[in-house]
Amino acid sequence: MRNYITALGLLLGLGLSAQTHQIEKHNGESLDVNFIKYEDDILHYSSEGSDQEFRISKHAVAYLHDKNVASKEAITSKIIIDSKKDFDKVAVLDNEQAVGLNKQKDIEIYHGINKGGTSHFIKEDTIRRLKYKSAELGYPFITIIGKSNGKYSAVAYNY
Repeated sequence: MRNYITALGLLLGLGLSAQTHQIEKHNGESLDVNFIKYEDDILHYSSEGSDQEFRISKHAVAYLHDKNVASKEAITSKIIIDSKKDFDKVAVLDNEQAVGLNKQKDIEIYHGINKGGTSHFIKEDTIRRLKYKSAELGYPFITIIGKSNGKYSAVAYNY
């Protein structure tokens, strides 16, 4: 009788410690995780047997599968950049929102000031030119990292 109770306890204990969710990334990779929370476009999760909390950007995740109720929630759709004409699809992210994306290339442009131009228009034009350059290279995400002496730099990311 004691063996049956012990076996039953082990089976129930294994079910409680099993992974409850599966994260399916846009690059085809799947992660079995314990989902914690979704906050500020970041998914927080932990791996099996670990108390450490990991983070991943919503832009890197296609679906979140809940294994307990067999449901599938779409997080984001994949952004496909075919040519430089798709520059309006390029997303400008903060550094924190790029967690889980693959850093691809540093992008730099030089922006001179046009006669009569204001700083507001310069900022919009600079972002447009950085997005255009990223689309030309085929990368759907950029983070703007700095500006010095009219030279703007950004980092391009891919799935």
